[in-house]
Amino acid sequence: MLLDIGSQVVALSLHQAIAWSEPALAAPRPVPAVERSAAAPLAAPTQAPLAQSVSEGNGNGGESGSSIARFFESLLEAVQQFWQSLVGGSTEEPEASSPQAASEKAPTREAGTEPPPQASASQPQAAPEEVPDPQRPAAASAPPSRERPTQQFDIDLSFSSPVIERYVAQSEPFEGDAERFVLERSISPDAASLNLAAVEALSRQPQLDPDSFQPDVGVRFHDDGSVTVRALVGNASERLRLIGDFNNWGQGVDLAQYELHPTEANPQIHALTLPPDDYHKDQYRLVDGEGNQRLHMSADLFATPAFNQRFYDDRQGDALNAVLWEPQSPPRQGRPPKPDMRDEPLVIAEADPISLAWSWECPNPDSRFHGQTGEQNVSRLYRFISECGLPERMAELGYNVVQFMPLDAHIDFWDPERRNYPDWRYSYQTLNFYGKHADFGSPDELREMVDAFHRADVAVVLDVIYSHFPVKGNNPPRQFEGLGFDQYVRADGSGLYGGPWTKWETKRFNYTPKIRKNIIDAALNNLLNYGFDGIRLDNTNGIDYEPYGRQLMRELAAVVRLYDPRSLVIAEGYFGDPYLNRALRAGGAGMTTTYSDRFYLWFTEQILKHRDEIDMWYLNYMLDQDWPRAFIYYPGNHDEFANPGNSFQTRGMYLAEALDVGEFHNQKIRSWSALAQFASSYYLDMVQLWTLQPGNFNHRAAIEWDRLGRGGAADRLVRFQRNMKEFFQSEPAFAARNLHRNVTHWIDDANQTVTFERIDFGTGKRVYVTVNLGDRAISDYRIPVASEEATFRRALDSDQPAYGGEGRNPETREAQDGELSFYLGSYGVTAWVQQDNFPPPPQPPGYYQSYRPDGFAGR
Repeated sequence: MLLDIGSQVVALSLHQAIAWSEPALAAPRPVPAVERSAAAPLAAPTQAPLAQSVSEGNGNGGESGSSIARFFESLLEAVQQFWQSLVGGSTEEPEASSPQAASEKAPTREAGTEPPPQASASQPQAAPEEVPDPQRPAAASAPPSRERPTQQFDIDLSFSSPVIERYVAQSEPFEGDAERFVLERSISPDAASLNLAAVEALSRQPQLDPDSFQPDVGVRFHDDGSVTVRALVGNASERLRLIGDFNNWGQGVDLAQYELHPTEANPQIHALTLPPDDYHKDQYRLVDGEGNQRLHMSADLFATPAFNQRFYDDRQGDALNAVLWEPQSPPRQGRPPKPDMRDEPLVIAEADPISLAWSWECPNPDSRFHGQTGEQNVSRLYRFISECGLPERMAELGYNVVQFMPLDAHIDFWDPERRNYPDWRYSYQTLNFYGKHADFGSPDELREMVDAFHRADVAVVLDVIYSHFPVKGNNPPRQFEGLGFDQYVRADGSGLYGGPWTKWETKRFNYTPKIRKNIIDAALNNLLNYGFDGIRLDNTNGIDYEPYGRQLMRELAAVVRLYDPRSLVIAEGYFGDPYLNRALRAGGAGMTTTYSDRFYLWFTEQILKHRDEIDMWYLNYMLDQDWPRAFIYYPGNHDEFANPGNSFQTRGMYLAEALDVGEFHNQKIRSWSALAQFASSYYLDMVQLWTLQPGNFNHRAAIEWDRLGRGGAADRLVRFQRNMKEFFQSEPAFAARNLHRNVTHWIDDANQTVTFERIDFGTGKRVYVTVNLGDRAISDYRIPVASEEATFRRALDSDQPAYGGEGRNPETREAQDGELSFYLGSYGVTAWVQQDNFPPPPQPPGYYQSYRPDGFAGR
């Protein structure tokens, strides 16, 4: 009953979303002609040097407080809201909740990452002096703003959400017609009954035109050369003014002429249209009525020392400013098509531009970078990756998705003068979820990099931080404190963006309707304007435990799929909540898939054990519990390869460092990674796993590409894992729509082996994968199969000579009496694909016949 109450609370009431044409801005005042001079800009507020605000790992670490207390706190809130709905009480969410009103409820993962040393992009410098530009014409009166009609979505002020209703109303229901749905779409009855968001998305078509999308806020360049700057403010009466290169940073001008005014559609979005001129690369800030400067929190980018050094000839100073950047071409025209990953098993490589390209030598003779490495071209890294074959190399390694760690503007982590290796942890301290970090290149070059991956048939997912934000960071003149999110307040003095503090001295977001809309616009900007194929929501549990955090996730998933149903929405959720992956129409959050740390915690302990000590019972229990949730399994990611764990775990080390037992036992990496891959439809790892490099991701993050090509153990492992990934992607049986309750077909406790049975429900074809977790080879291993007699093709076999084996299995095997026998090497992996005599796929929803005879054991 308690669960029923909770589900009714989170099942949002529904209204219909509408399309609307954006009205003209409230008439901006004409901007007077301004001549540039060399006068210095308004001085930024004086600050003492600030220590970096750095998360442990990525700021989503171990659990804080009592989970039981948090459960009852959430349950009490749910009961109160449900009772209000029964008695007719208001269900409107508070628009002006104070940060102090919410207690810290965010779960944390285990602490353990040492804080990186204080980083500063530059030493404190004098405020920049601007050089007069005699070629620039005087400004003219502002023309009317010419906004194109846009299709938008509604997020209203109540507990209901029209955009979710619009999505749900257009969803194809399974209920009442499950048999037709299963048969026509070749979906397993179990997958249909699970109401997985990934399966529901298969049948969807866009309902909103992606070309019509424009965020409510940000910068818009118009055909006549004028520019509109739009900002979200805390209250309608607040007045902000623009200062920047275009008006001599407010020196000697009437700043009232540069005042942003409320728009008709939303009084808390203020705008100003600058008259026609060349504003490209101009830097700017906002200033309030008391003379305090602020950053524009929806700017396209914030300048960094590396950006200034590359894109300006004579710019003085490296202050943290927003930049007006005019796109070189329309964001979505003439670009290569995006891959549709909805029905694909996902093989994800987690990376960041630095670790991916640092030691890569450009092989392209037609590139300006030929013969150079990424280390030599950090400020041009997006273009380096595009031109130097890295997208193609990732495809060759078997990946169909690259997931980049955060590329939004963040705390400084690289100094072009010192040429230090950037500390990846700062990238999780994002300063602006619209603008992209400028150290690696321009927004246009980032789009070109995404396009390069698409030409290689590799999708690109971006890690985004919508769960918390820093309030400080960087040293003067680049300090963030006093300029960023925290400077925007509501009429009552409470923070517009900020909620409660976290243990990392960052703040949670206040998920009011305006902030939710602001965040969702930022997500769409990544997907529709930059061309990313998906987003990975960092620290979803931190979002989930905040008021209206679940509302944000549901609205985000709905809006993303209304514009582009192909887009992936991946959640970093660490508590196995099936709500996250459930379809919106079933009351879930609508995520494509979610991380599973339960599997990883088992993995990181058990891989260090001797064969006879492996806890096969818990593995069986865990896989039996997890399969309905379609999790991402992984042998390690940026957190796990960086954050130190206990002595009985591999956490905080690459697996080659943790095992450190020579080439034979390093074959564990082969079979244990196969276990993670074939147990689900979604898999993630890092290339550093396969290069067998020592160390960890904190201190040896760059992929050591020169370890490959030597003909050694790493090459054999890379060759095997590439073929394993390609096989995984080639068989429809591994897609999420074909998940079924007996995916884990057979766990052999005596021999420490696991056999998976995957079924293509369109044909009835079975695929069997057997993984040997132990170091003992079995010459005549037998597994039960569905057909009494059938021919099976060897699709993957770690005993082949190409991988260092002896090739003891033939290309085909005949099953007899419902059994298939073969050679299984130590730490071996074999896969067999049925070629004939397909039994009918099990069809009745909720039923599946197990083919494991009682008492059967592998022999």
